[in-house]
Amino acid sequence: MSKITKNYQQLAAGIGFGYDEPSNCLYGVRNGYEILIYANDPRYPYLLTATTSARSGSCTIGKEENKEFSKSVKPAAAITQKDSLITVVSKNTGANMDKARDSVNYLLDAMTAFLHERGFEPCCQTCGASSQTVGFAVEQARMHLCPNCAARLRSENEVKFQQDEKKSGNIVGGIVGAFFGSLIGVLCIILISQLGYIAAISGVVMAICTVKGFELLGGKLDKIGIAICCAIMVVMTYIGNRLDWGVLISKELGMNIFDSFQAVPMFRAMGRIEDTSYFYNLGMIYLFTIGGAIPTIMNVVRNKKDKNRVAQIGNAPIQNNNSNNF
Repeated sequence: MSKITKNYQQLAAGIGFGYDEPSNCLYGVRNGYEILIYANDPRYPYLLTATTSARSGSCTIGKEENKEFSKSVKPAAAITQKDSLITVVSKNTGANMDKARDSVNYLLDAMTAFLHERGFEPCCQTCGASSQTVGFAVEQARMHLCPNCAARLRSENEVKFQQDEKKSGNIVGGIVGAFFGSLIGVLCIILISQLGYIAAISGVVMAICTVKGFELLGGKLDKIGIAICCAIMVVMTYIGNRLDWGVLISKELGMNIFDSFQAVPMFRAMGRIEDTSYFYNLGMIYLFTIGGAIPTIMNVVRNKKDKNRVAQIGNAPIQNNNSNNF
């Protein structure tokens, strides 16, 4: 368990909320409003966003309301409304959970009081029906849904999931896409090297372009697709490095690029190209290719897992302050 997860759990307990680890979200009900709290950007885990779904027949939240709220509520950076979704962005709470607890508690009380004074009533984020809602992770989004909309989205997304699973990927198209993507990586290896820099960073470009190329023309990146991408990356990285040395030979001796590419092993055998430099550059490119491939593939797998997902955030809403039951 990471330190951030432990801190979120501690913060959730301190404000009377629950913590849902799969969605990395705090959830609960404050003064009748079902609220979700999360970091919109995982790079800034303590810059929190609080959302709820509510509508008022007499008021909408615009620039003036945002100015009034953010000026009077010190922990708040902004409050906005898009349709029925009310979003409050906090200032950075920091990793001190005692201070964060006090800050978030104050923010939630101020937020709910602000909404109550202006006649905002809880409603479903999709259908707009006046109802207590529950937080759901819908693909990569977090939404406030009534029971009927939650059931409908689950049914619709289950059908989409089954349809996606039946689709077969185009391996030939994927190979073509991965190959053309890897050519961008090869070009990057040569260009960066000719500028006088170590071409290792081009390994990241190689990995990303190869995987994205397969996904673009193959339509589906499965285990076979990942294996094909890895094989293409290994081969094309080697070719790119050798071609890089070939360009240097061509510039120095005036040979055409085809002959200089073929002459690289001979120049290594003659000692004109030191094995130390050759393998160091190749090793760095491979290292960066691995560094680019792993997060890229993990991101594709994660997006596939999240696709068509409709999952309740937590087991049940945490109720306090005489909130209505779901």
